[in-house]
Order: sequence, then C-alpha cells, then structure tokens
Amino acid sequence: MKLGMQGISLALVAAGMAVTPIAAVAAQPDSNTIDQLRADADKTVTLKKEGATGQIGFVSTKGDLMPDVAADSKSKAAAKARKYLDKYAPVFGAEADQLDQSKVTTNPAGWTVEFKQEYEGVPVFGGVLKAHVDKAGDLTSVNGFAAPSLDLGTTPKWSKEKASAKALELVKAKPADAHADSQVSTKGVEVVKADLNVYRMGAAQGVSGKSLLAWVIEVSNKSTVRETVVLDAASGKPVNRYSMIHSANERELIEKHNTPDTADDATVWVENDAFPGTLDQDQQNEVAASGESYWLFQNTFGRDSYDGSGAKMITVNNDPGISCPNANWNGATTNYCSGVTSDDVVAHEWGHAYTEHTSGLIYQWQSGALNEAYSDMWGNTVDFLNTRENTTDDVARTDGTCSSSTRGAITLTINSPAEVAGDCPAAAANFGPVYPTAGVTSDIVVGLDAANEGGPSTTDGCSPLENTAEVNGKFVLVDRGACPFVQKAANAENAGATGVVIAFLEGQPIGSISGTSDIYGATTDYATGQKIKNASTTANITIKDASGSKDESVRWLVGEDSTAFGGAIRDMWNPNCYGDPAKVSDEEYHCDTSDAGGVHSNSGVINHHFALLVDGGTSNDVTVPSIGLDKAANLIWHTQTNYLTPTSGFPEYAQAMVTSCADLAGATNLKKLTLGTSTPQSGGGVTPGGAAEAPALEPITAADCAAVAAANTATELADEPVQCNFGPLLDQDTPAICGEGTNEVATYTENFEDGLSGWTQDAEAWNGDNGFPWEARSDIEGNETGVAWGPDPADVGSCGGPNDPNDLTSRNGLISPEITVPAGQTPRLTFDHSVRTEAGWDGGNVKVSVNGGDFALVDQAAYLFNAPGGTLGDGSGYLEGQPVWTGTDGGKFTGEWGTTIVDLDAVADAGDTVKFRFDMGRDGCNGVEGWAIDNVSVSYCTEKAVPEISAESPKKGKVEITVDGKRASGEIVVTENGTRVGRFTLKREEATFRAARGTHTYEVAYSGDRKNEAVTETVTVTVR
Repeated sequence: MKLGMQGISLALVAAGMAVTPIAAVAAQPDSNTIDQLRADADKTVTLKKEGATGQIGFVSTKGDLMPDVAADSKSKAAAKARKYLDKYAPVFGAEADQLDQSKVTTNPAGWTVEFKQEYEGVPVFGGVLKAHVDKAGDLTSVNGFAAPSLDLGTTPKWSKEKASAKALELVKAKPADAHADSQVSTKGVEVVKADLNVYRMGAAQGVSGKSLLAWVIEVSNKSTVRETVVLDAASGKPVNRYSMIHSANERELIEKHNTPDTADDATVWVENDAFPGTLDQDQQNEVAASGESYWLFQNTFGRDSYDGSGAKMITVNNDPGISCPNANWNGATTNYCSGVTSDDVVAHEWGHAYTEHTSGLIYQWQSGALNEAYSDMWGNTVDFLNTRENTTDDVARTDGTCSSSTRGAITLTINSPAEVAGDCPAAAANFGPVYPTAGVTSDIVVGLDAANEGGPSTTDGCSPLENTAEVNGKFVLVDRGACPFVQKAANAENAGATGVVIAFLEGQPIGSISGTSDIYGATTDYATGQKIKNASTTANITIKDASGSKDESVRWLVGEDSTAFGGAIRDMWNPNCYGDPAKVSDEEYHCDTSDAGGVHSNSGVINHHFALLVDGGTSNDVTVPSIGLDKAANLIWHTQTNYLTPTSGFPEYAQAMVTSCADLAGATNLKKLTLGTSTPQSGGGVTPGGAAEAPALEPITAADCAAVAAANTATELADEPVQCNFGPLLDQDTPAICGEGTNEVATYTENFEDGLSGWTQDAEAWNGDNGFPWEARSDIEGNETGVAWGPDPADVGSCGGPNDPNDLTSRNGLISPEITVPAGQTPRLTFDHSVRTEAGWDGGNVKVSVNGGDFALVDQAAYLFNAPGGTLGDGSGYLEGQPVWTGTDGGKFTGEWGTTIVDLDAVADAGDTVKFRFDMGRDGCNGVEGWAIDNVSVSYCTEKAVPEISAESPKKGKVEITVDGKRASGEIVVTENGTRVGRFTLKREEATFRAARGTHTYEVAYSGDRKNEAVTETVTVTVR
C-alpha cells in the first residue's frame, strides 16, 4: 500500500501530481487578422505566442493599439479594451462573447482592464486576458491566456456531489503534499468549493493539450491540507492535483502548544494587546513581521492586507501539522514551527497570501516557481528594510561567490599527537555555527556514557555523558549508534562541549547529519574515530570551511536567522550555492515532477533576477546595472498585479517586466518602500512597522528598463529548459530488426484488428475477482486501430489492503497462442506499446513459458531495445520488485508509442514452442489510464529476398497471382475462407486460375526457393 505523506512549503520538497496534457496540435492565429491588428496600431507591434496554445499571449506597442478610440478615464479605458477584444479576441484564442470584464484597477501607469473567459457560461480555468491603458489613453498592451477552439459539452456526467466525494476520498487517501519523514493529518478535511470549469490541459507547463469539462475542487482542513483537485467531469478521472499550502492590519496569534489536540489551541495575542507582554521570542517575531508585511504593502502600494480588503492576518505558532523545521500559508493562516520565525520567513509566508489574491499563480512548474520566488523577494525586502535581526544584510556580495554563512565542504585536520596527525575525511553537520574559513581549533575528547538499552556502547553518546569535566569547553567524539543524531548532539551540548564529531561505523560512508544543537557539528569516518580514541594523548583538531572564497555577508540569504534551519535554506544572489539554478540552462534546473515541478528549486532563477536588478552584477557574461530595491520592488509588484495570470511562466514574466518598466517609466507617483516605524498597542508597547507617508520614488528611466532587459538575458528567462528533455518514456529511434543486406521474415504477427481472438487471459486479485481483464480497444490515442488494452483505472479503488473490498490490487495477464521459435538468423520478438500508468505503483512486463513450462520473467539481458526501465515499489502488489514499464512520458498523463525488441535466442532455442504473457499489475488505487499493446511479431532475418504477393484480374473470369521476388520459382497454395482453391506452379513469377465473378480474398502461401523466402500473404481481387 502507498502511504500518504506530509507536505511542506518553505524549505523542503512538496510533491504534487504534476500533469502534462494529452497531445494536441496547437492552433495558429489567423495571419490576415494579425496583419490587420498591426495596421490598426500607430507604432510597431510586438507579438509573442503563448506556449500552451500557439495563440498570441502578448501584444504590445510603444504607441496605441487602437488610436482611433479615446480613453481618458477609468470607464473609457474599460470601453476601449472591450472594443479592442470585440475585434481581436480570436488572436488570443477566445471568441469575443467568451470574455467578460471582471474588474478595472488603477495603477501608477493608468488602468488594467481584466477579462475572464467563459464558454457557454462555464469559466475557463486560468482564462484571463488583461488590457493595459496608460494615462494618455493609449492601449499599450494586452496579455494573458485563453483556451482556443472550444467545442465541448457543458453538462457534466459526474455531479458536483459525486465529484466532491471523489476529491475528498483522494485527498484523505494521499494528500498531494509529500515529505518522506512524516504523514499528513487529514483530520477535518472537507470540500471548500467545487466549481465546474473548462480545463485546458498543459496550460501550467506551457505545452499543448486538450480542453475538457472538469470539476475544480478545493479540499482543505484550514491547517495541514489545502489542495486543488481537478476531475474530468465526464469520467471522474483526476487530471491534475496540486498543493495550495505555500510552504495578516488586524493581527491574531494562536499558540498550538505543539500538540495535535485542538483543545490546547489558545489565542495568545490580538491587535492592541500589550507587546511584547508575555510572548516568547518566536511569538514576538511572528507578530512583528506580520505587521511589517502589512505596512510594506499598505504604505507603498495602498493595499489593505493580502486580500485588499483588510483581512485579519492570523499566525499560528508551534503548528504540529508541519514537518518541522518549516512554515507555510494554508489559505487562511500562516503557520510556523519554533525556531522558524525570522523576519524573512514570516514575510515569505505572507507573500504567498498576497500572490494568491493578486496574480493567483498556481503552485506548479514555472508558475509555482514564480509564486515561491515572489515570497522570497518580499521576505528579503522586509528583512532589508527593518532594523531587526540585521547583521551583514547591507554588505554587498561579490559576483559568483557564496556567503560565509553558507554551509559547504569542510576539512578536519588532526594537529597532534604526531602519531595520528594529518588530514581526515569529514562532513559538516546541518546544525550549529558555520565553520569559518580560518577554522576552529580545539582539543577533542572521547565522550563516555552508560551502555544501556538506549545505546549499547559506552562511546555512542546516547545517554548523558559521564566525563563532563574532561568534555567541558572542548569538542567531543562519539560514535554513530542506535539513537538519533539530535540526541547525541544534545548530550554533548549538555556536557559543555563546544562541538561534537560523530564517527561513523566501519564501512559506512560519511555524510551530513541533522539536529537542533547550537554547538559545532561534524562527521568523520571509522578510521579517524579510532585514531582519536587510540592517540597517546588528547588529540587536537582544526576544522575549516573548504568551499572556497566567500563573502562575509548574509545579504540575499533566505532563513539565515531561523535557528531551527541551522542556517539559510536558499541564496538569492548565487542560488548555485544551495544547489538551485541561477539561470534556465543551469544543470541545477529541476526537470522532473517532484516538488510540484521544481517550485522551490527553480525559483532560484527569479530570485537571482531580482538580486541582480537590486544590487547589479555580472552573471552569465551579462552585466546588469543596479536599479535599487525600491524600483525593483515597484516593478515586480506592478508585474504581479497587472500582468501575471495563474499559469504565467518565466517567459511571460520576462515580457511582463519589460512592459511594466515601459508602463512606469517617467511616472512621478511611485513610492519608496516604507515599513513605518511603530504601531502603538493600547495595551502597552509598540509593534514594529506602522502607518507612514511613503516618500516619492525618483522616476524609472530608460536605463532602468535596459537593466531589466539585461537581467532577463543573464537569467535566460525567455529560454526553454532544453536540458530537461521531457521526452517520451519509450525511445522513439527504433533500430532496424535486420542488418543491411538482410530481410525480415515474420513467422507470427498479431495486430488485434479482430480483437483478442486466439489469446487467453489469467488473473490474480486481492479481493478475489478478475481484476481488470485485458480489452480490445480501437480508440487509444496515437493508435486508433485495434489494440490490446490493460486498464489502469484512475477513478475507482482504494489502498485499504487485502481486506478492503475496494482495493484493486491485481494482476491481469494476456497470453499469446503457442508460437514456434524460428530457426533463421537472429530471431526476435517485437511489439509496439504505449505506457500510461501510475509511476512506481502500476505497470507491466512480459513473461514467457517455454515448451509448456511455468511462466517466468523475460530476462533484462534479452531486451535489445526499450527494456523495462522501472521497478514497482513495496506494497505495489503482484509485480512488486519486478522490472516493469511504469509511468508516463516526462511526467505527463500520456505515453508515446514505442517498439520493444527482444532477442529470442536468449529466451528459447530454435524449434521450441513459447507463449508470451503480457502482465499488467496495479496496486489498490490511483491509476492513470493503462497499457496498450499492438503489432506483436516473431521474426527472423535472412539474406534471401522476401517476395511481395499481389493479384489482379487480367481477363474475364481469371485471377493472376504475382510473386514479386528475385526471379521467384516454386509453388503457391491458394485458399479462400479456409477452403483450398488449388496448388499452382509459378511461371515467370506468375500463376493463373479461373474464378467466379465478384470480389475474392485469398490467402496465398508461397513455398520459397533458394533465392526467395517462403511467405504467406492475403490479397484481395475483383474478378470481372
């Protein structure tokens, strides 16, 4: 069985079901309409396509797209935008009557008019177009996403109630968030809302897909779970799932006491209570940074809380639902573990709230990475502006360097005694201070503790150390053993040690370890531990940072003051320091579906873009001039609120930043970032941040806009991540079956055009039925002829175990007729197939029975091309641990067709009889579609010619059969409907016989000769 796993939002990976669409051909905008659009504008028009649809996603000009219509007010701007889209909506993929004006907002540049797409009264998910009118009345740009060529029914086969129940079932079984070390509490989850939408597959990924009617359902318990489930309204099949947990000025602070018992919850502070009063440091941090976040947006941009309407900003401390150390925004509250409450982390989580209520970027792929980066950008902005927790935040960083606070490689040197002196292998712990480049030198003492059930060794540090007098003020050495690292570090710290070194056991590779201690930590190998233990006198060691030149600055680090992290979790200046990409082509760019498509990692590209704009620098051989924090923040806010839509990616962000800069260039009504100084609390004291008149910001210039363009180039925002190579699961470059100068001769073929005739089936299932038998299908994408189909259903089942009647764990085998292994050269089994199963849990493989024996797996070594590339995990059912074809193409829900080739010489001997069994195995729940098989063939290679057989009726009442080979001679045997017509000798490759008038279908078996292979073909001829 699969186990549900806990999701998180800030520091760790949150894996959702990332769905890439069923292939579809992107429509192209009409060239005549494009020409007219260009002609209407009074200056040059720039057009950019939307990757998911092939339609236009961005139209802009430095003049006016519709100069013959005036617009000098908010209402006239809306009317102008409406008139433009009435004419040009099809360019963007929509019909004019599908676009409903949803709002008009005033911004420093003018007005943004937003339109939402509907189809026959049903909203299109993410379908938003935004028209931008400047203060002079010029329509300068239109951007967004629309689903084109809609032609579908709008009556759901699944009711809202049925779909809601299904979504709730899916979430309870396995929430979309995932963290390997914990489980999600689904207590109290319920359907918050369920809306019928037209859903365009692939919109978030920027790839082509089909549109379908779907239920978009939000499931939440307003604490540990909040996710969107998208179900096909026709079949109930889940086509997408993603977490909305993003790992407020009326404020409220709730203390959870780190227990799951809601009766323990207590509101410990509300607006106007005394501050700090009785709040501990974590609680004070949460109140303070929540206020600073509020006042940043209110003073600078005039936004009243995250929803724009003064929503209460509620924080929760010690939330037991979070896999600590971490923090998140769950749609209602921001939530924190103790020690994860630094100003940038608290502001980061509120940043998610502001993003949700402005651009609405969904938490997947590049749009999710943008969402995460916006939170990092706002988090560090608050960190830079306030006077709390600042150490070296204002010290500029050097191009391409890491921070001295970044954990990196270390060296451990034994200085004395001489007999054990020398360099030793070591790794830094993920807790305590970061080792300086100058190093830390100390005596190191072996820690002694009791041997007991907690730890059987007297040097494992699992019990309180007994030689505290020797340990105090020094480093201590303990062995890796039965208890957790955090316990060893705590015992060392309690004994007064300034650092702990853990020696791994013999044969164990060393690595970093986690913990929460404030002392230095490191690991080393068994041999080094023995040297220190056996030294003639107390050993003296030096441990240094060895990761190269570093800046003595924490500027641009994320979470560096959250003590529970043991250091920063990301670096916006140089994301590579933490394994994140700084540009799209970096090898660190996250390419798979984990972490919801890399939202926490790929955010590094946008973070780096922002850091370059603020401070300036050279990266990727591009020099970006500094425009400063105030201008950069105004640009990203204008971009977020006016141009980004839920499925915007990096290219859309790049264009939007350029356009935002053009919008704001010369504007005199922009404001500097302002937190204010303090907010008095009527109960006593003040909280940081407060109402203040933000000073005017000097106008944005053309040089600033050039810097934006340079930052786009430096980070390659407009480029495709070609290194991801989201290719098909099966290699499409199929080699020839036979080498040059030889020909393939098929001795058995099956194309399933007549269904599964001649094939048999067997099955195993936990609940005693037949599982899901193989079917004959002719409607499978990519091959709409006859195929054999092994179902992997997505809309039924549960993972409840053998006693659950709804558990679908089963294996279904499709068994071929008996086939004789041919005696020719290089006998092969080939078949075409398409795999679209739940990765790691459902999949298929091939087994073989030789001369009537038991079925056994075809050995991996027998596969010459497209061998099974996966293995089904523990709890997956009957194929658990076996090599299988499993998953889909590049994280998609679909699978390209490919050919697999098996060397029959490695399976059986010539003349043996074999049966092949195609096994489809599945666990109890959560399938995708299934496994399709077609064109099964057994063949061999020959140097002889392989003749082609044809038939015609040259004269009334006569049939002429031609065997076109290498001067083919010999005989043919002709049958019709199983009845033998006759045996005929070829003369000059031809044989003639009489037949009745009409259409005849003959099976012609040619005997072969020394130059030509024997072949059998079916021909059809109409006799005159």
